[in-house]
Amino acid sequence: MIEQIISIGIASTLLYFAYFYHNAYRREKKLRKILFQKNLINAKEIERVIREKEKQYQDIYDTANSIIIRWSPDFRIHSVNPYAEEFFQMAKDKAEGKDLVLDLFRIPFEKSNEIKSLLWNIFHRPEQNIRQEFDVYVGLDDKRTVTWSNRILKNEFGYPHEVLSIGIDITNRKIAEENLMKSYERILDLYNNAPCGYHSLDKDNILVSINDTELDWLGYSREEIVGNFRINDLLTSSSFEKFQQIIHSFPHETLTGVELEFVRKDKSTFFVSLNSIPTYDKNGNFVISKSTVFDITDRKLAEDKLNDYSQKIQLQNIRLQKAVKAAIKANQSKSVFFSKITHELRTPLHAVIGFSQILEKDPNLPEHLKGYVNSLYENGVHLLGMINDILDLSKIEAGKMTETREKFSLVQLWDTLFSMFSYRFAEKQIHFELLKPETIENRFYEADLQKIRQILVNLLANSLKFTNQGFVNLEIQIKHGLEPNIDLVCFTVKDSGIGIPKDQLHSIFEAFQQTEQGSSYQEGTGLGLSISHQLVDFLGGTIQVDSELNIGSTFVFELPLLRLMEIPNDLIQKSKIGPTNSKEVWHITKVDEKEKEFVQDFLNSEDNQFKHEILQLIKIQNFGQLLQLLGKIPSEAKGKTILLEKVKNKRYKFLIDLVQSSSL
Repeated sequence: MIEQIISIGIASTLLYFAYFYHNAYRREKKLRKILFQKNLINAKEIERVIREKEKQYQDIYDTANSIIIRWSPDFRIHSVNPYAEEFFQMAKDKAEGKDLVLDLFRIPFEKSNEIKSLLWNIFHRPEQNIRQEFDVYVGLDDKRTVTWSNRILKNEFGYPHEVLSIGIDITNRKIAEENLMKSYERILDLYNNAPCGYHSLDKDNILVSINDTELDWLGYSREEIVGNFRINDLLTSSSFEKFQQIIHSFPHETLTGVELEFVRKDKSTFFVSLNSIPTYDKNGNFVISKSTVFDITDRKLAEDKLNDYSQKIQLQNIRLQKAVKAAIKANQSKSVFFSKITHELRTPLHAVIGFSQILEKDPNLPEHLKGYVNSLYENGVHLLGMINDILDLSKIEAGKMTETREKFSLVQLWDTLFSMFSYRFAEKQIHFELLKPETIENRFYEADLQKIRQILVNLLANSLKFTNQGFVNLEIQIKHGLEPNIDLVCFTVKDSGIGIPKDQLHSIFEAFQQTEQGSSYQEGTGLGLSISHQLVDFLGGTIQVDSELNIGSTFVFELPLLRLMEIPNDLIQKSKIGPTNSKEVWHITKVDEKEKEFVQDFLNSEDNQFKHEILQLIKIQNFGQLLQLLGKIPSEAKGKTILLEKVKNKRYKFLIDLVQSSSL
């Protein structure tokens, strides 16, 4: 019984252990299966990464813009990349197994051992990236310079079994470097063999460079001077003092034309003209000065000779000065004479002109005498004009011209000119106009108005004289001057007259000078333009002329005028612009004709004694008494009102025409 129990116990124990080990085996098998699957997955991942790396390497190898060659220690080619195939013009399958130096680089046999020795040196430094540079041949005769980067590749045992060489074609760079070197040599040649000296000084005035030309002048070698000499070692004591004064006055400034005396090695001296330019670093600190030196010894010798001649000339000048003083005194005497004689002549001439005007307007003057009286008047006016011109010229030459300043507006100036010339231009049917009149509005200045007016009167009178048809224009332009209260006022007188030949333009501003056409075309003294030119100079301006024969002339003069900051009210009231075109005068002339009819009707309606007395007072221009007389006439006629207005405003042309059309 006991044996059965023991047997059952042993059997149960054996069954338990059998079950336990069976389950443990199943678990271990399952775990091994799981680990195997994980290892398989990891192996696949590692394989995938390796393939990707190999693909990346192959992509780099295939697409690299450099020559890549793998070769063995016996100089046999293992592989070349596509760029190397294209560069050496040899396919990969033909290159593999060939000799690197003889077949791929195509080095001549006699030089091949030299290149192989150079390459074999790579194996003496297997841990380093070796850089080399040598020439290879592409095709038959195309030599190219390549720089190589070489690295040793080892096998699993650590032995070198392959070399990876990466090459870059630097032929163009080498050519550029050679050209640069040639350019540098040319520049160095120009620097050393220039016809002038060059040197550079540091901040302590030590010479740091000097060219061969200056060394030849001084008699030193470059080794003796550069880094050893200061500038004072090359200068005489007086020149060094001068140089120091200039440097102290203008530290690190550009110097131009400084004359110094240099000392040669043999103690002889020569003179130079020195130009110096400083250079600075990026922080503005002085670094070096570069100087150009010119040998002026010959010039100095010539100057010494010139000084000798100058002393002789000075003696001659003393004699000439005495002669000039005598001539000036004689000229002043001439000017005083002209001034006095013209003053004396003008008084009787005014009487002649005045009486000729009265005689000309006298209705009782016989017809056969009217021509003589008119000729007397015209010649008197012409003679008076010449005398006035000579008087003005004598004042200028005698230095007695003075400037009289007054406040005025450009509108006033134009109105005066228009009233003086509009009827005269209208009589010749010439279009007289102010261009761009808006320019002169509200322009007020203080200057010598009389002289400005005289210049314009001379120019306009010239245009009137030499223009028979077409136009005469005046344009006034305003420019800002250098000072805030100064304007540059530009006056332009342009006409369509006979013009001036180009070869005679240079003489038109000279006194008593006329062009050939001008002298034959009209009488005159030839002083108007000369006086205008001198007046413009006196007022600080400039004048110029441009002309073309049979086309016309343009005179332009520019004056600096003081602009008024505060403008008086009465000046503003007087500066309202009137007519700017001579056609407006023609219109006014027609209006005057209608007004004349009203005045004639008024005169005819009065007693003959009153009419006679009114016309007589107009003839002698006694307007004060005339106004009193008209005030005594008890009439409200329109003609009387018009006559009073014409007398008060001194409408001379209207009144003279009225006398001529009436009978006393």
